[in-house]
Amino acid sequence: MQVERSETSVFSEVDAYIAREMKQQRLPGLALGIVQGDRILYLRGYGQADSTGRPVTPETSFGIGSIGKSITAMAVLQLAEEGEIDLDAPIQRYIPTPYNGAESITVRQLLNQTSGFTQISTFSNTLSSIDIQDQDALEKNALSYADKFLKKAVQTEQPFKYSNANYVLLGYIVQQVSGQSYGDYVKDHIFAPLSMQDSYVTLDEAAAHGLAKPHRRIFGYNVPYEGPYIYIPGDAPAGYLYSSAKDMSHYLVAQMNGGRFEDNSVLSSEGIRLMQTEPVPGTYAMGWMTDQINHLPVIGQPGGSIGFQAQTYIVPEQQLGVIVFANVLDAIDATWPNKTHVITTTHIAAGIIDLLNNDPIGGSGLSISQKYGVVNGLVFILSIWLLYTVYRTAKRCLGPWNPDRSHHTKLSIKIIISRIILNFAGLFFVLMLSMTQVVPVWHIATIYQPDLILWLKIMTVLMALKGSMEIIRLVRSNGMKKL
Repeated sequence: MQVERSETSVFSEVDAYIAREMKQQRLPGLALGIVQGDRILYLRGYGQADSTGRPVTPETSFGIGSIGKSITAMAVLQLAEEGEIDLDAPIQRYIPTPYNGAESITVRQLLNQTSGFTQISTFSNTLSSIDIQDQDALEKNALSYADKFLKKAVQTEQPFKYSNANYVLLGYIVQQVSGQSYGDYVKDHIFAPLSMQDSYVTLDEAAAHGLAKPHRRIFGYNVPYEGPYIYIPGDAPAGYLYSSAKDMSHYLVAQMNGGRFEDNSVLSSEGIRLMQTEPVPGTYAMGWMTDQINHLPVIGQPGGSIGFQAQTYIVPEQQLGVIVFANVLDAIDATWPNKTHVITTTHIAAGIIDLLNNDPIGGSGLSISQKYGVVNGLVFILSIWLLYTVYRTAKRCLGPWNPDRSHHTKLSIKIIISRIILNFAGLFFVLMLSMTQVVPVWHIATIYQPDLILWLKIMTVLMALKGSMEIIRLVRSNGMKKL
């Protein structure tokens, strides 16, 4: 690593790089932490935490998303080292459920995400558990996942499949075994010994201590988010904890120093090694995944929840760690369609590692500004085209009837009817998706990308209006023929 060449000049380059990226990626606020070995090299906040102009600082807390899975894994491994949890025991031992699946899935399989659970099947729980805000939310959500996934026995060996359900069940196991709530356990056994004073297990705590304001993008413009999905307590162990760049720097120090930060140890060096080791290369360790940045092996994890995104990387051979937070997220942040876990902060964190190693910064594809340039251009063109076709149909169908053109409507009743059906199909499907839970991913998309979903709904209404006028045209045509 080339940090030694001049920390001042390196971090000036980092600041300049982040300033460029914040403009290109339209980020309202960002927080950065860089650590090496047991030393914090750089901490800084950039931009605004909220619309009042409050600046982001290293102590400003953000939603950490799925980075919290490694915290849940650490809690499980702590209890395992105390002899309270057997990683290779069936989860039936710790979860009160009568289902056969609990007898064939082990705690280790949950940690390594090889239980066979799927992520898409968790979306309905995410949507329904928002209404459960009491202290039993985790238990209710965990038992709901048990009901969903454990009714049937599954094979012992399953390939890696990412699923929040694994870590919700692990959080519930921590709660069951420790006798504390999941949140209290994490505060007492991880946050406190690592001096993570700006880290919180509930939204109310974080908001009371200066949580950055989450944002969504509406056609590229950042809009503060006030809705209910910022915090889902039943999913807390899988992705709803809050922390700051400074605190997560402490956490990364412990990850790179055998579980130690200053004079406190949260896990043995063997436990840390186990957390960071995938059972099969290219799968999932315990809260961490491996990757490469310019052929440099790294361990990392992205995190995303409504209005927040984050990325952390560890470069083992350099004992280097980077954490990046931002307070805006929508679906367009992801790299579609192949790497949806790669988000804007992923590219920024990777770019910082490149800078620290004096390597060329890897390409990040289209920036958010460029993506929205393309998206907004297509939206504009399609909207103008549809408005024009609706206008033309209205003019032909609602204006004075010209009998000389009646042969055009003779065209083909079958064609006209098929067009009518096509015009109404979109509205039918949108209503079905919006009013039912048949496809939960539709509702997730509505939360994360409300601008495009709203536009799509408006377009289907216009198509249905066009279809209605086609019906009028058909009726009038037949009436003229009879005359």
